Order: sequence, then structure tokens, then C-alpha cells
Amino acid sequence: MSRKLLAASIVVLGLSTAVHAQGQRYFVSGVVGVAGGRLDGPYSEVYRDGGHDATGAVRVGAMWQDQLGWGIEAGYVDLGTASEQYVVYPANVNSDVRTRGLLVGGNVSYRFDAPWYLSARGGWLHAWTQLRTRVDGPYVVGSPSIDASGNGWYLGVGGGYDINEQLSIGLHDDLYRVRTSGGGARFSGYRETVTLQVEYRY
Repeated sequence: MSRKLLAASIVVLGLSTAVHAQGQRYFVSGVVGVAGGRLDGPYSEVYRDGGHDATGAVRVGAMWQDQLGWGIEAGYVDLGTASEQYVVYPANVNSDVRTRGLLVGGNVSYRFDAPWYLSARGGWLHAWTQLRTRVDGPYVVGSPSIDASGNGWYLGVGGGYDINEQLSIGLHDDLYRVRTSGGGARFSGYRETVTLQVEYRY
């Protein structure tokens, strides 16, 4: 774990403890949905989704909740896999780049008189990309790989419905800026997710 990530986690934990001491609330949320976007590779490759890939995330945090509320959050997100296929005669090359990350940030929400809400969030993303390449041909067969990591950011907006004071369900659109390096390679680009979120507050 990097020192920056450790420091950020300690800050979130400390702020969450302070919130609890003031009688405020914690939350935990989970999302599932689809991811898309593109990543640029080290040799002018462009990795895209053949179709929308599955995505998921878990967030925990603390909030100061009123009609206009705000909070802090930390979590884990799986941003799915982008792919590229090409031919280096006489071999076929198939490459997949899977992206995952840890995030630390903040969020704001506005709750109407009716049980509907709007929200926005953003913060710091520490991402990992794993490049897996399969080379198939009459003379060459192999599966080279590269692991890379780096820091970026994320932003998102959403809205939903409060089932009761503790439980809500919503739809969110988040954009993740990915910049990673490692193994002599660099990856840069964006991943976008559209997800269904369930949040529990206590």
C-alpha cells in the first residue's frame, strides 16, 4: 500500500470517528452496472470495450445529513476490461486491460420534500491496470503481461429514491480518469460507469 493511500485512509477513518462522536451517521453502498471508455497504451494502442463490460463498487463513509447533506467516502471499484485485437503477420494478437482502483473523496446530496434525492461525488483514484496479451500464430505463441499503477481522479452525478430513513436506491453516472505506469509501459484514458446503487445508512 502506498504512503499516500495509507495517509488518505487514516484521514477518512479519523473524520468518520469524529462524525460518530457527534451522533451523525455512517453509510455503506454497493453498485453494479456497465463500464465503457478507452485507454491509450504504450505503443499507440487504443483499448476499448467490444461492448459494455460489467462493473461494481463498494463505498463506506460518514455523512452530515439534512436536506442539503455532505459526506466523506472511501471504497473499491472494478472498472471492467478494455480490449484490442490486431494482426502482426502471421500472428493474431489479443490484448485485454483490466482496471481496478481504490478511491477516497467526498459527496454532496440534496433531498426534496418528497423521498427523491440528487447527488454528486468526486475525489482521488489510485488505479491498477493489468495488461494480458495473447499471441497466436504458426511460429509464435505466448502470453506476456504488464502490471501498472498510478493516481487519477473521479467525478459522478446521480439521483434516486429514499425507501425509508436508512435505505435508498439510485442510478449514478461516474467518470474515472486513469493514469498508470509500470513495467516500462504507460496507460492513460477514461472509464465511465452507469450503475444501480443501493445505500444503507446507520
